[in-house]
Amino acid sequence: LVSIDYLLDFLIAVDFLGCERLKSVLEEIVKNKITESNWKKVFHYTKNIPGLVNTSKNSMSPICARLVELAKGKDSLSLECDSCQQEYTKYTASTLKLMLKNDILVVSLKFDILRNWFFENSEAKGEILSMLKIIEFKELKDSKVEEIRREVKTWNIGKEHEKSLNELIETAKKEREMERVRLEEEKKKLMNGRMVGLFMFALFEM
Repeated sequence: LVSIDYLLDFLIAVDFLGCERLKSVLEEIVKNKITESNWKKVFHYTKNIPGLVNTSKNSMSPICARLVELAKGKDSLSLECDSCQQEYTKYTASTLKLMLKNDILVVSLKFDILRNWFFENSEAKGEILSMLKIIEFKELKDSKVEEIRREVKTWNIGKEHEKSLNELIETAKKEREMERVRLEEEKKKLMNGRMVGLFMFALFEM
């Protein structure tokens, strides 16, 4: 069996040489070998290599999976229920951003994690807006978005950041509406196509 250390060294070399196809294959192999026992090694191996940002993000899947389990059946993951917060609240802002981009996390959980991190890192107000941009607001119901807006307002991140957050939310709402209209139009086209098909079939049957 090939060790994770060998695969990482190989991946770093392939990235350096610019072999994108081979790198993509190796990234997937490494991703499938990430476990609870080795994910920190993978992260520290790759975190400072710009070309391996996907592997760095994927390396955090085990802690993200634990958070998903903790959040099951809960409306919100509070600090009291979050046994992982002692670990991730020590992360730098850049590390937490990578974590929030992990595909395992649902949108509402991303905000819970960010909120819990901010409670322990309130001096990082300047980073909050860039972190909030990672949260896909258009995937959330309006009631949840408003709940987040009210919550963030209590963080005292400043008028300019609050204004930017409001703009971010309004843009997300417009994108969601555009997506809804697009899907409705596609649905109508599909239905019209079926009606035409049924009509033609009926004509041939006469």
